[in-house]
Amino acid sequence: MAEIPAFDMPFAARLSPHVDRVRQHTKTWVRDMGMLGGVPWTEAFYDAADYGGFGPLTHPTASLDALLHINDWHTWGFYVSDAFLEGFLRPRNVVGGKAFVARLKAVLAGSAPTTNPAERGLADLVSRSTLDDEDRQHLTEYLDALSWELHNTAQGRVPDPIDLVEMRRRSIATELSAKLVRKSVDANLPAELLRNSTMRALVDSFGDVPALRQEIVGFDRVHATGGSTTSAVLAVQQFFDCERQQAVSVVADLISARLRQISSIITELPSIADEYGLDAEAKAGLHRYVEALESWLAGELLWTRRSGRFSFSPNPVRKSFHSPTGLGTAAVLVR
Repeated sequence: MAEIPAFDMPFAARLSPHVDRVRQHTKTWVRDMGMLGGVPWTEAFYDAADYGGFGPLTHPTASLDALLHINDWHTWGFYVSDAFLEGFLRPRNVVGGKAFVARLKAVLAGSAPTTNPAERGLADLVSRSTLDDEDRQHLTEYLDALSWELHNTAQGRVPDPIDLVEMRRRSIATELSAKLVRKSVDANLPAELLRNSTMRALVDSFGDVPALRQEIVGFDRVHATGGSTTSAVLAVQQFFDCERQQAVSVVADLISARLRQISSIITELPSIADEYGLDAEAKAGLHRYVEALESWLAGELLWTRRSGRFSFSPNPVRKSFHSPTGLGTAAVLVR
């Protein structure tokens, strides 16, 4: 078992005042969707993981209505990931995994009735969301990334580190998360600005930070127990022929490098805003977007630290941070 790094964070985390309402709503929603049936989630595991507390930490300034919707999407993603791990990755069930993904794609397209909690959750979310072609493309890429991970795992293949980072951005739905952040703070930014290479690097780095960190904190639960071979830690360990703790340190250093890159990009944004001729309203939206990304990253780290989702224990508990300490936690209100 490798030691988990401290993961310093240059940004401050905050907690939404709507956290209690969101927790209540989310638990009711997952129960209505049938997600507390025991595999992969028991009610005790769900409570320990605190999926209802994820959105309030990552979107602390969102309105209650927006936050309820956002947290449902994130919770559905967590459920699909956990269901896929236990149902198809661990048993190396390629045929079943392909069918699972195909049915979710059919539900996304509106061409299939629902037969399990993952499908019911997606159908409900689609019915309450305004999805454009880009959203559907990113959701399809997310589902395809599940199949990619299953095929690698079934073959016992550890992907190349570069390939792994690229696919992880899809498997955690980086693009959709960034879009939810923009919507949550009403940042209506020009499409040409969002396609700018610097803005693209900002989103990529934003996605890499939680993706890589969760592969460290969840290593013992998922990868060390044979659940998946698509691990940044395993990839670095194999590529550099090093010990596991060294590989963890390399991945942690990469996370720190991504955070430094984000901070550097943020300093460039005023000049990019001028380059694209943004008016005062658009500049204000860009500023809100950047602040929201910072809050998301800090909130996700705090949620990861307190959540029981990544515990190797069969009876995980949700940790309490009544007196948070360390860089980036000074402004936190924790319950």
